Amino acid sequence: MASTWPSIIWMAKRSNSFACSRPSYAIYAACAAFAVACLADSSSACPFCTVLKPTLCQLREQAAVVALAEVQSQPAANKPSRLRLHRLLVGADRLKGRDSLEIALEMAAKPGSLLLIFGTGSDAAQPDELAWNAVAVNEASYAYFARAPSLKTPVAERLRYFAPYLEHREPLVAEDAYLEFGHAPFDQVARVADLLPMARLRTWLTDPHVTPERKGFYGLALGLGTAPSERTGNTEFLRQLILAPEDDFRAGFDGILGGYLLLAGIKGLELVDQRYLANPRAADGDVRHAMTAVRFYREYGHEIPLDHLQQAMRHVLARAEFADSAITDLARWKDWGALGQIAALYTREGYDRPAIRRAIVGYLLACPDAAAVKTLVHLRQVDPQGIAAVERILSRTSSTPPGQE
Repeated sequence: MASTWPSIIWMAKRSNSFACSRPSYAIYAACAAFAVACLADSSSACPFCTVLKPTLCQLREQAAVVALAEVQSQPAANKPSRLRLHRLLVGADRLKGRDSLEIALEMAAKPGSLLLIFGTGSDAAQPDELAWNAVAVNEASYAYFARAPSLKTPVAERLRYFAPYLEHREPLVAEDAYLEFGHAPFDQVARVADLLPMARLRTWLTDPHVTPERKGFYGLALGLGTAPSERTGNTEFLRQLILAPEDDFRAGFDGILGGYLLLAGIKGLELVDQRYLANPRAADGDVRHAMTAVRFYREYGHEIPLDHLQQAMRHVLARAEFADSAITDLARWKDWGALGQIAALYTREGYDRPAIRRAIVGYLLACPDAAAVKTLVHLRQVDPQGIAAVERILSRTSSTPPGQE
């Protein structure tokens, strides 16, 4: 399955399907617990966690009928709107020569306004049995949609069409072009990164009028440039954003950090680690963004050695509010060298939260070292009821029965 690009999304999808390398019921459960935590934060401005709505092309692909229509009359309350059909794009055979429709709209539309209407339903459904969705358009946005390539077109080729429309003056076009990149596999976005307007991306990142959730994408996109001059300029630009006062710029900050890691490698990780992961005074939001960026790099980056990423994530264990997520990451990354540090958290003051203890036990059950078995034996003596309760929860949430890994 193709990896999906965060928000814009990327990490939301990845965090829901952690491909844990060792099929242990404990590690599956720990991953599931972390996925729930990620979803709890999905309503924030985090570009890696934004849930993307369908693109216009996806709506077209799913619909039995697609048409350009004009509103003919303002309906009374709870009454369907009468629409004149100007152009049938999909499903002309369903309408059998009709030149108008009456459908219920979930949006206000004045007479004379243009709509793209999408009707979905079974193959045998009649027009009045379809579920209808409408999007307001004008001549410019309709032309953009009408020329948009089919989903059957290779992804990289499709993205070449949408790249010039990012931050288009028509809001619908700008949003849809962004969504196309958000839904695309990461490797395909990387293939066309040099088509993206790097100078304009930098401008958009500091433009207060640009929609905040898009800025994470733009920050990360800067990290994909391949021209040496662009990479140098992008690296310094992102570094300055990172060093800026905290109240000056934080929209899409995790994408900015992710792009910087792609460009700066180990030196970039050292800055991110020093300012956020290893800094006990760093703001919670910044730490969360930094963790997301490091996870992203672990999956998509190539230059920073794994042990450097592991060490950076270990620093987060010093903060109880992030400990369960960090432990889960370290287990996924097979950082068994953190065994002693993680095991000690079980009895540390402030770390008695159920999520942390589940993550600790899950880590110990997944760890292949004999020391992990001894540690569990010890913890069962220290807290027999607590450990038993955690193991019951982990076994219930497992897709692999204990002993059958």
